[in-house]
Amino acid sequence: MYSDGRGVAKSDVEATQWWRKGADQGDMEAQYNLGLFYRKGRGVPQSNAEALRWYRKAADQGHVLGQANLGYLYDGGCGVAKNDKEAVWWWRKAAEQGDASAQCRLGLMYMQGQGVTKSTEEAMRWLRMAAEKGDANAKNILMLL
Repeated sequence: MYSDGRGVAKSDVEATQWWRKGADQGDMEAQYNLGLFYRKGRGVPQSNAEALRWYRKAADQGHVLGQANLGYLYDGGCGVAKNDKEAVWWWRKAAEQGDASAQCRLGLMYMQGQGVTKSTEEAMRWLRMAAEKGDANAKNILMLL
């Protein structure tokens, strides 16, 4: 409610306090949202390392967006050393749960041979899955190939 200002005055600081209470009790949605707030510096000082820590807690419980965001952090070296293999691992977990953005990123990693053995066949498989779900990036990439 506080993060969106629904029924109360919008307050990122207040929202962060409530996300933290839920996150400390193991709620994966709260852990994910706390990661988002750290990533964007909403109600807390911006910290990719803290975002990574909270995304991982959510991702370890199967939170698909937590898994996808870990892929982005490892891919960009944000809050952690850049690691293509780790990015691929987290994107695969999210992609297998049907996340189109992760499927697209995984396809690109196969296309470029980053963190995986280069495979046009695997790249096309993941890119097609993403495009079928409406991912604009995947559609554009497939049109160029």
